[in-house]
Amino acid sequence: MKSRPPEDPALHAFLDDVADVAADDPAEALELLDEASPDWHDHPEIHYFRGDLVWTLEGPEAAEPHFRRALERDPRFADAHHALAQVHEAMDERPAMIRHYLEVLRLDAHDDIGAGIGTKEDQRFIAGVAEAVLENLPEEFKQRLGNVPVVLEARPAKYLVQDGFDPRALGLFEGPDHFNQRGIEAAAAPSRIVLFYANLLAMFADEDELREQVEVTILHEIGHYFGLDEDDMQRLGLD
Repeated sequence: MKSRPPEDPALHAFLDDVADVAADDPAEALELLDEASPDWHDHPEIHYFRGDLVWTLEGPEAAEPHFRRALERDPRFADAHHALAQVHEAMDERPAMIRHYLEVLRLDAHDDIGAGIGTKEDQRFIAGVAEAVLENLPEEFKQRLGNVPVVLEARPAKYLVQDGFDPRALGLFEGPDHFNQRGIEAAAAPSRIVLFYANLLAMFADEDELREQVEVTILHEIGHYFGLDEDDMQRLGLD
């Protein structure tokens, strides 16, 4: 999960400290959160961070009330909508998951405009990294990949999100994989790899981190083309 920077610089610094502690000791981070200034106790970011930590320690059902409090304080808090969608996914509550995912898609797309995310320069950078990854593939894999294109889109299409796809996904493989591409359905559904550049840019502001994540995402989606599942990706470090 990611979190937007709070408007209050002092709160921002405090939550950065909490996040640093949480990386090693979520329970200690939760105690630190309890020591927040009384002025911040009902801030949506505090509720969101608490939910994130409670999820780690106790699971999604225990975290749900904290994310809901965050949304009560700020109904436009996209990160809290995303967290609730994942809570509902974990609890096998698909309609509620999709409802929150659609709100994330709407809010993120609106925020892209104000943040100026996705300039031509940004897109050229991502496309260049993707091309370099493909060029550096072993020759055998390049031949098997053939003419599968890499396409840049801002964010997942609404119809995908309505079907349960995460609106903050970084990439997507669409179409038949290498094995099924030889079947009769291939002509009607050509394969392609999609990179969602607005999601990549929103999550990775540092150029080196962005480059690394584009590389991982491309390799992840190529893995799908060759028939690997998510467990395979995790074993290969491409999750």
